[in-house]
Amino acid sequence: MSVMNPIFSRIESLIQTEGQCEFVSILKDVVVRENENISNETFVLLKTFLEKIFCAIDELATELKKDDTILISVKNQKLLRTCFQLITSLGISPSLIPGLGISLSKRCITGAALTNISFSDEQKYEMLVTCTDFITRSYDVSSLKSIIITLHLSDYLASLIQLSFAPFKKPGTYNNFIMTQEKYDKLSKDREKYVKVYNNLVTNCFQPLLMKELLVLQSGTNPSPPAFVKRTIAKELSQRLLAPGGLLSLIRCFIETYNIDTGFEWRKIDMICKIVAAKHGTMSEDEYLENITSQLKQILSLSNTHYIATVVACVLNLYDKYSQSQPVLSLLREIFDAFKHDKLIESDMPGTILLTPQEVEHKINILHACVCTTKLEWPINLLIPNLYVLFLVGTKATKNDDMKNKLKDIILKSMEKLNKSELHDTVKTFLYGKGIANLKIKVEEFDAGITIKCTADSEDHVKDEAVVYFLQIFRSADNVLVTNIFNIALRILMELNSKRQCKRNKDMLLTEDDPVLIDEVDQQYAIILQLLSEISTTPKVINGLRTNPIIVSEFIEHFISKQNSEINYECVTIALVLLNTILSNEDTSRDFKRRFDKLVPTLRSIVSTDSSMNSILCKEALSLITLEGGKKKETACEKAISDTFHDLLPVRAHGIIELTKLIDAKDSETISKKHYVFCIFQDHLKDEDSYIYLAAVNGLAALCSHCTEDVLHVLCKEFVQNMEQESIETKDSQNRAADLRMKIGDVIVKVTRKLGEMAVVHKTILLNTMLCGCRDEDHLIRTSALSNLAEIALILNYKIGTIIYEVLLCIWGIIETDKAVECRRAAVMVISSLIKGLGKDTLLQLKEQLLPIYRTLKDLYRDNNEDTTVRLHAQIALEELNAVVNQILFPELKMEKQIFILDQPNDIMK
Repeated sequence: MSVMNPIFSRIESLIQTEGQCEFVSILKDVVVRENENISNETFVLLKTFLEKIFCAIDELATELKKDDTILISVKNQKLLRTCFQLITSLGISPSLIPGLGISLSKRCITGAALTNISFSDEQKYEMLVTCTDFITRSYDVSSLKSIIITLHLSDYLASLIQLSFAPFKKPGTYNNFIMTQEKYDKLSKDREKYVKVYNNLVTNCFQPLLMKELLVLQSGTNPSPPAFVKRTIAKELSQRLLAPGGLLSLIRCFIETYNIDTGFEWRKIDMICKIVAAKHGTMSEDEYLENITSQLKQILSLSNTHYIATVVACVLNLYDKYSQSQPVLSLLREIFDAFKHDKLIESDMPGTILLTPQEVEHKINILHACVCTTKLEWPINLLIPNLYVLFLVGTKATKNDDMKNKLKDIILKSMEKLNKSELHDTVKTFLYGKGIANLKIKVEEFDAGITIKCTADSEDHVKDEAVVYFLQIFRSADNVLVTNIFNIALRILMELNSKRQCKRNKDMLLTEDDPVLIDEVDQQYAIILQLLSEISTTPKVINGLRTNPIIVSEFIEHFISKQNSEINYECVTIALVLLNTILSNEDTSRDFKRRFDKLVPTLRSIVSTDSSMNSILCKEALSLITLEGGKKKETACEKAISDTFHDLLPVRAHGIIELTKLIDAKDSETISKKHYVFCIFQDHLKDEDSYIYLAAVNGLAALCSHCTEDVLHVLCKEFVQNMEQESIETKDSQNRAADLRMKIGDVIVKVTRKLGEMAVVHKTILLNTMLCGCRDEDHLIRTSALSNLAEIALILNYKIGTIIYEVLLCIWGIIETDKAVECRRAAVMVISSLIKGLGKDTLLQLKEQLLPIYRTLKDLYRDNNEDTTVRLHAQIALEELNAVVNQILFPELKMEKQIFILDQPNDIMK
């Protein structure tokens, strides 16, 4: 290192003291000769200045080659970067052909203000050769190579392209120039040398960075690059693209995410797609597509989401342009037939694993990129055969939430693209397992993930799991898909009902001894009834019926007017519920309601003959059909309850707050529905939003006067359950959870204060809840629980019985062991409050605990190292205890004498 320091000192002297003097004289000549070539003297001076820098850095490079372990300090690295910037700005940039390279004005703001240095053609070539040779020498030293690659690779490439591929004139005499044979031979020899340097650079350089710099050089403007530069870069990019790993390098040139979820840059992906879709090189179209598809297939094996999305976009772009190409079609089928049943079992023996957990997850990621990520149109006809196996995988996926969500997105996006006939078949396939003959695969979930195995016999379709998973998909669908699925479910129910009618006619021929078995039609009928009972009450279906009620009119008329209500009791019930939903809608036109007038005789017949729930539904339908004055105005309670089920969070919160206000105002309708309102508040306690959660808590507090026991039980359970939840990772989440806990504690105290003397009945659950809070890990929660404990004891008039010993034991432990000063302050304050509240009963209630309390308070008060607030609370407690003892030992005697005007009354009870 002792050898290095003088070299860096000389370099620093060159670019700061000596360099400034020489640079000023050069700049003076440049300003004087504006728009003219500099003089030979100035050129020699500039070249000499740069050669001094070359000499010093070459000496440094020699030392670095001797010992690779030498480290260069940050200060010296900055010094070297300044040297290379001077070389490129004074030597390389002025020597390049206009349009080649990146000008100084585009690199920095100050570069635009500098005067351009103009060289003659001979000076340009001489300067460019000198600087390029120096950078080539420096490129062999790792410390200097990193500076060149990160900051000046485009300059190095531009100089090599000009020296290697720029055309020069044949020997002869031209205007103001003579090309001699000797000069021509020298230029040709130099070209051969620099072509080798260029080829070595582009072959061994980091390919994504190389492609990026070549694209930057090719896309220059004002002026644009010369024709030979464009040809050279285009040819080089084509070679780099078609080389092994070239397409991945191109993608990394545009998208280098380091697998961080920063969103997809679609402008860059579109540019990559256009580059890939255009044929490059001299090979034929089939050879080019074979090369590109093989590279795309290799990139698909990577797990980077951005790379997968880019490859999928490229494949779809190639499919649009080369839809008949066999390599493109083969790759497209490989992507979209990943879960096709026939392809999975075509060459495997029973018992073998068709897809491992890693393969299943990777193929799902690829399909998700195709279906949900890319903005391009994808062929739905290729994905339809995969949907059933994907649905089976979704029914088993319970541990990997990310994969479960991706499966749901794939299935939903696919169902949205299906026409009504295809959607009808797909829904039946999902629910009943039909349409896949000889299903010889089995989907199993392990800790490692989902596996797909080949089986010898066909696997039965687990209908219960299918219905549950289908409902999960249904709840995430958009309004259009929800309406279509609901309509299809109604049509399936009508189809099955017709089949059951035919089967029932055959069953009538059976004898009494023949067993009645539930066949597959009955099972399907039960499944579709279960599905309809779940989806009919969802908000999306109800909104769909309000906006387009005609979708269920056929179903209603089919089961009410044409069927026997005794045989199809369940279907008639569903039809009546839907009919009442439509008729009660204010937006339904009067003409549409008149369509159901023909059902009035049937409804009246059901009312007169049926005594079940259908009779009540028929009466409501009749009243709505025959109602002349329209629907009655919605009450405030009904409006508030309706708002609590709204899709928008602010509307739900408003509904909860309105219900709370109605309870506080003692609205008769709301009070009559107190248990229903209580269930609404309790259900919204599960909401993740803190605003909804606290609104529900305050609503429960308002209900305390009407269903006290239920309210206290729920609030105390929320307080304790929040304490038992798993630890939260972020500090903000911890603070938010603690804030919610303390607010719940305040609400419990508020409820207790409302109850007043009646709170004694619930003292056990109240005190035990706060004692649990005193054991919390968060010191703020412990402090709040102690404060609430003192407040509740005050409201109870300290009538807490034997629980006082548990309270004292808890306080004792906090005072002696708790490290948080806030908790010790609150604990001593509780003792002071207890002594003050018990008054003369202190000696009777505390008994043998009084002496340890006194000693502890005295020790706290006398300890000068103790917190001042703790000592103050201890002093107050001692004064309260002293006052109580004085009151007992020295009671105040009343100095009064009774004087009677008449005879003394004989009141023996006085």
